[in-house]
Amino acid sequence: MNIQRLPFLLASFLFVACGSAVVVEGGNENAHHGGGGSGQGSMPVISQGPAVALTRAQNDILWEEYWSTHDPSGSVSAGGGGNLNPNDLFLRLSDLGASCQSPTTELSCGGHWQLTLVLPPSLQQVGVYDLEDPELVAYSSMTETGQLNSPAPDDCPWGGGSPGPGTLEIISIDDTEVRFNVQFASGGFWEADPSGEYTAPRCPSDP
Repeated sequence: MNIQRLPFLLASFLFVACGSAVVVEGGNENAHHGGGGSGQGSMPVISQGPAVALTRAQNDILWEEYWSTHDPSGSVSAGGGGNLNPNDLFLRLSDLGASCQSPTTELSCGGHWQLTLVLPPSLQQVGVYDLEDPELVAYSSMTETGQLNSPAPDDCPWGGGSPGPGTLEIISIDDTEVRFNVQFASGGFWEADPSGEYTAPRCPSDP
């Protein structure tokens, strides 16, 4: 997979290819994978539930705002060139909650996860889709943290890469919310399993 599609820090770690996923392991001084530390004046992020839905255009704005208050050194750009569709739909979900105020959920150590599924307009309709469909997997990603290695709060392994085998069912979709069911296949890449049904409210035009 193209590592540059992952909007979180991947530098200075051991990369282990596992199928189509890229897993990053080892102690991590930046277990909160969104960046190298919060900046002055950054606002607390309020979770709006386990999942939110927003367009690529909205997500790009949130990343610009995020890096204005976080240290981007060592980060990998979330951009992918001028051919990306601003109407792609991002379904972001995490066991720690998701917010329209931030492009990422900063994961602490302890077995937490974040899943981002990116749907092109052609898949933004009721139906069942393969998580390894090239249209769906192109920009989708999964991240998880492991258990602590020491008393240091950020000393834990973590990994990031493509979600792996499974299905996404869009149950209903309209201008206010997306109801969907994710099912990860057994024996996949991840310790965490985000399988379940979710309702993702759409973020307002001005998140």
